[in-house]
Amino acid sequence: MFRSRLLTLVIGLFGGVAYAFIVMLLITAVHRNVSITYIFSLPIILGAIPVLLSTKEQLKSYKSYLLLPWGITLTFFFLCYIMRFDGMICLVVIIGPFLMLGTLGAFIYRLFKLKAKGKGTRLYVSLLLPLLVFIIEEKIQTSNEFHTVVSTIEIDSDRSAVWRNIKNVEFIRDEEIETHFVHVIGIPKPLNGILDKEGIRGIRSITWEKGIKFEEKIKTWNEGYGFSYDINVDPNSIPPKTLDEHVMIGGKYFDVVSGSYKIVPQGTNRCLVELSCTYRITTNVNFYCKVWADYIIGDFNAMILEIVKNRSEQKNNNNITF
Repeated sequence: MFRSRLLTLVIGLFGGVAYAFIVMLLITAVHRNVSITYIFSLPIILGAIPVLLSTKEQLKSYKSYLLLPWGITLTFFFLCYIMRFDGMICLVVIIGPFLMLGTLGAFIYRLFKLKAKGKGTRLYVSLLLPLLVFIIEEKIQTSNEFHTVVSTIEIDSDRSAVWRNIKNVEFIRDEEIETHFVHVIGIPKPLNGILDKEGIRGIRSITWEKGIKFEEKIKTWNEGYGFSYDINVDPNSIPPKTLDEHVMIGGKYFDVVSGSYKIVPQGTNRCLVELSCTYRITTNVNFYCKVWADYIIGDFNAMILEIVKNRSEQKNNNNITF
């Protein structure tokens, strides 16, 4: 009995991975967008496949069936990563729905199969669920949504020192950057941000690791208190494979369009610095992408503000440009 159930679970694992690749390749060949089918319906079926392949007697020991979808997901994601179907950022963003919905699918299908008459073979028709969702999804028109993330930090320094340290972002050293979630998932670190001239129509040339470059065009300027800017990104200037196409700045699905810095004095030698960032998302799952975009951009902004804080609070910061 144990060997039989183990063999069924192994077959379910590899069958689930194979099914995931078939659905993924179908979607990517036809559908050029972030997909509801891929993120929300596929995981349910991945959890169902080992259940469908099992006998009712085998299903009485249910714990392994609830965890097997995790094995299918992690194996599938690992293969997608090494075969470069998806980047680390995208896999991290979608792993939550895959794990939770996979377990939910296994739980629900186990109940259905145990209550079904006979061997429950009619449940196999549900393998077509992603195809049905896919057909419906193809009729959905994507829309642009714009959202703004605002991050703040208090700095124990005078306004003039803070102002110097937000105008230019030069020579950022690794030891200045605290570890953040954005680094764990592979987003490149900032290196430089050089302002060619102060005032409206000034250009800040931004450089990140891995050769990423873009421009911030100053559109408002309040001397000593802040400025705002539009972001100009040429996706062709970003080296291939540096960022996954789904999170490419200036790409089809995602863009960061504008930002601003604001200094609010809080008394003698203390300031509140506000960094805002407005971005665009264009997908079929904007509601889900927004959650992650808010978090990732907020985390990145927090890193920048920490550098501003540390540099502004250093003694003799007149010798430091940022």
